[in-house]
Amino acid sequence: MYTAIGAVENAHEDGVWSVAWTGNNRLVTGSVDNTVKSWSTENGLDSLHTLRGHELGVISVSSESNGRYVASSSLDSRIKVWNMADHSLMKTIEGGPVEVWTVACDPHGPRIATGTHSGNINVFDIETGEKQQTFETKGKFIMSIAYSPQGNYIASGSENGAIHVFDSQTGRLVSTLSGHAMSVRSLAFSADGRFLVSASDDKRVHMYDVQHGSLVAALAGHGSWVLSVAWSPASTGSGSVDHIASGSSDKKVKVWDIRGRQCLHTLDHHVDQVWGVAYNESGTRLATVSDDKSLRVYACQ
Repeated sequence: MYTAIGAVENAHEDGVWSVAWTGNNRLVTGSVDNTVKSWSTENGLDSLHTLRGHELGVISVSSESNGRYVASSSLDSRIKVWNMADHSLMKTIEGGPVEVWTVACDPHGPRIATGTHSGNINVFDIETGEKQQTFETKGKFIMSIAYSPQGNYIASGSENGAIHVFDSQTGRLVSTLSGHAMSVRSLAFSADGRFLVSASDDKRVHMYDVQHGSLVAALAGHGSWVLSVAWSPASTGSGSVDHIASGSSDKKVKVWDIRGRQCLHTLDHHVDQVWGVAYNESGTRLATVSDDKSLRVYACQ
């Protein structure tokens, strides 16, 4: 059962494109209004801080596993790293024109990764801002990126539908995953890192076995592009809780039972396309954001 427990209708002044949990019942959101905002969910939804500095819309936000810092990427081709203890700006990384899109924090190290228009994954050291690694997919514009919870894998999704999974330490290509016919907008690993789910403009959510490079499930039900996907961190590919959430241009959020290959819930509170979905660290809360400027939180039971 998914129950709405909080909503802010005008969380930002423009569409909200990204959301991430930072621990301690707190959230961050990124918006086309150029800002990142932090929120508390302890007593409803309370705005804590507005982080300013980007000159164009914020595409994505990602939190380090302990919530000490948050990275944001923007249409201004910059990555900014924020200290969540005092909400100060730690570092600005200049990505170069069209060389920054979505960003992901390494769960266990002071590193962040971003995908580029040229099809590369660039990994930066947060403290120095220097580029540490480049993984080449030899493909198209990378629109989505994700680390596995263990930090050993990094996955990218491209505008041509291709998904590449690399060993984050050695740079070895682990698998190339096919099946999508259009852009891959979002990626999320299972809690044990064995499985990967993807969201695509082809209106489908796919689940892959990472090690074997095989398509395990294809979930259809959205009426338009699937823009975001999240895997409940309380679940594994064979565990007792196997829920993923997806957000779409059809204005709906769907919750899926992976084992049963079926949609369990359809949440239709948003009135515009849903750009971001995110579970908290225990899988008890789901946050969603939309072009309708709103932030919503659901209790997951």
